[in-house]
Amino acid sequence: MDELKKLRDRIDEIDTEIIKLFEERMEVVLGVAEYKKTHNTGVLQTSRELEVLQKAVDNLQDKSYSSYAKQLMTELMALSKDLQNSKISAKSVLEKYKRKPMDKSASKGFYGDRGSNSEKAMIDFFGDSDGKSYPTFEEVFKAIKNGEIEYGVVPIENSSTGAITEVYDLLRKYDYFIAGEQWVSINHCLLGVEGAKLSDIEEIYSHHQAITQCDEFLSQGSWKIIPYKSTASSAKLVAQTKDKTKAAIASEINAKLYGLEVLKEGIQSQSCNCTRFIVVSKYLLDDADSDKTSIVFALNSQPGALFNALKYFAKNNINLLNIESRPVENAPETYYFYTDLEYACNAPELNEALNYVKSISTFFEIVGEYKKGITPKKKEVL
Repeated sequence: MDELKKLRDRIDEIDTEIIKLFEERMEVVLGVAEYKKTHNTGVLQTSRELEVLQKAVDNLQDKSYSSYAKQLMTELMALSKDLQNSKISAKSVLEKYKRKPMDKSASKGFYGDRGSNSEKAMIDFFGDSDGKSYPTFEEVFKAIKNGEIEYGVVPIENSSTGAITEVYDLLRKYDYFIAGEQWVSINHCLLGVEGAKLSDIEEIYSHHQAITQCDEFLSQGSWKIIPYKSTASSAKLVAQTKDKTKAAIASEINAKLYGLEVLKEGIQSQSCNCTRFIVVSKYLLDDADSDKTSIVFALNSQPGALFNALKYFAKNNINLLNIESRPVENAPETYYFYTDLEYACNAPELNEALNYVKSISTFFEIVGEYKKGITPKKKEVL
């Protein structure tokens, strides 16, 4: 025990010296922050950070400690950046964006034909069915750009098949915002014309997402599977053909709308199948009750870069709901990271975390600030 106590006493002595040097270093960091503030330079200096890490390794007598030294200096530089950010700017990263309160009486549109799940999401969110339909995701975005509609409703995520990447890319392309979200339970049915039987079917039409969500059912037959514009469009097409050999995967409401019969109900592979729809707008939502923030950022390609960004959310007890990566144009092996965060949007802890991630990013933008939608109840797993 005497030997262990001596070792611990020596560690305490070393720690005392480390803390003195740490305090001295942070005082110097404040000077660096003041310089950067005066000269309007960014906190992130990648070349300088790499230089610091290399010097740490070079100064080691025992190189077997190299990885530990790098880890120590990485953490130390993260603390330094925190301090610099707090001194350079206490402003919210959201201040530069134009805001508008939600106007549910404004013009709106949705993806797909009448009876689509996007229309249902629009009705559930806005409370009325007065909206224009558009055949593609991008047509919805173009309609917002051209002033035809104020808001557009499109799907962005399904509980079975994951992210709808085209919508993420369109948010980036048009530089639009998420102003709200709505979850919809999806119950896929196989629809045929009047008098058709399951044994008559040779061709099945639907959107590729719906086809994927029903892969288990579809694998049981020898049907020809034909991807089409949307589920509702597929139902409309089958109704127009009046052909008993053709069927569509769509919702039960489409059967009523287009005079079709339900040949098989609930054909989705997962019983709890739901889709998250977003309300797209030119403006960031102005709502003090918002509790969900969506951001997109890009980082330098170096070990630990993404970890260093995300760990700051954990540090501030911010719930990270989702993260999706999309490739940066003309830059192989570099990515945009779309991230959804659950936290009171006017909280200083969130602003601190966003400032930090912005400081270490090569690209950073807010994608949305809005009220988190209510997810359908999960089915119990027996």
